[in-house]
Amino acid sequence: FFDKAVAKGKRPLLVCFNRPLSERIKATVHKGGVVDTWYGLCGAFLKERGHELDYSQMNEDPDFWKKAQDKVLELEVPDNWRFDTVIVDEGQDFEPFWYEMLGVFMKKNADLLWLEDPMQNVRQTSAINDDNFVVYHAKENYRTPASIAQFILTAMPFEFDCRNDLPGMGVGVETYEKPENQNEIVDRIVRDLIKRKFSHDEIVVLTCRGVQHSVFSEAKQIGGQPVRRFIGKYDHQGNQIFTDGKICFDSVYRFKGQQAPAVVLVDVDPNPKNQDREQRALFSGMTRATVRLEMVVNGSNPANKAIIDYK
Repeated sequence: FFDKAVAKGKRPLLVCFNRPLSERIKATVHKGGVVDTWYGLCGAFLKERGHELDYSQMNEDPDFWKKAQDKVLELEVPDNWRFDTVIVDEGQDFEPFWYEMLGVFMKKNADLLWLEDPMQNVRQTSAINDDNFVVYHAKENYRTPASIAQFILTAMPFEFDCRNDLPGMGVGVETYEKPENQNEIVDRIVRDLIKRKFSHDEIVVLTCRGVQHSVFSEAKQIGGQPVRRFIGKYDHQGNQIFTDGKICFDSVYRFKGQQAPAVVLVDVDPNPKNQDREQRALFSGMTRATVRLEMVVNGSNPANKAIIDYK
């Protein structure tokens, strides 16, 4: 949709919530438009208008982005910041207010394509309702191979139509008693994946918690390989700072919209007080795997019973 707009001489804008996803999309689409996160879009606009953000304050000021958005609304939007084609990916992560704010970046009668998956609404945002939308619902899943899809459909309360004809390499489930027990388990899993000819960049270890709340948050190695992870800080240009490494470690929340041949889900310990959100996050993580899914789950958590029993 983006590339077709460029080919027609239009200037498209593609916006998503997740920074890693925007970077991946940016590398694949044709030049002639803009791809960014919602916050990245606000930051780039303010910078060009002479109000560069000090990203070093982002971790200190809880109202950092609210103030930035308020500033956007105060400024006049020139023609070079108005787009005739707007695409929103992972729209379930968008706040209703952001949808309203998008209007300042749109030309009159601009085309708007809004893509979302309610089953992955892990931020539990309110649905965007606009009577002007032409709505199309699709439950086809082309990413998840048959063996992993069957596992998800059996162990999780979600429904979709598996349209991937490839069998995949199934699902492995390991249980732990204490969170720190996961280190040895995941080391073994990653070493085994490498023996099975998965390359380092095909393996992703994803925590079902925030990165900083995982037992792997400070890990320097996994499976004998150096870890590449976001350290939670940004440089003065707003770029995320990562450690040098070969095995990617990230959270399910940050990896949304992406995929990898081998996904290792860790810290699978759902909180029963927020069961709906936890199940959506877990579903999102499970559907990132395109060949092999590994799960390391708390064996004493009743919420994991269906996962463990399937094994």
